[in-house]
Amino acid sequence: MFRRLFRNRGLGVNLLAGLSFLLLAVYGWGLHWETLADYLLIIIVLFAVLIFIAAVLAWCVRKWSQSRKADEKKKDRQ
Repeated sequence: MFRRLFRNRGLGVNLLAGLSFLLLAVYGWGLHWETLADYLLIIIVLFAVLIFIAAVLAWCVRKWSQSRKADEKKKDRQ
């Protein structure tokens, strides 16, 4: 598993650094595991909302582009 993570060095190093920072927050600064879990849940929810908004905007742009192309085809026929 570690070989696959560290095959792409940037991803593996970033994941390891993030995990180290979280462990430092718990053990070094006295952050409770429950608080850490709450923050991680909030981050995951916000990330999911951001992905949803991006998907809706991409869908809207695609529909707008398709309708614009259809209008151009109608103008070309006339």
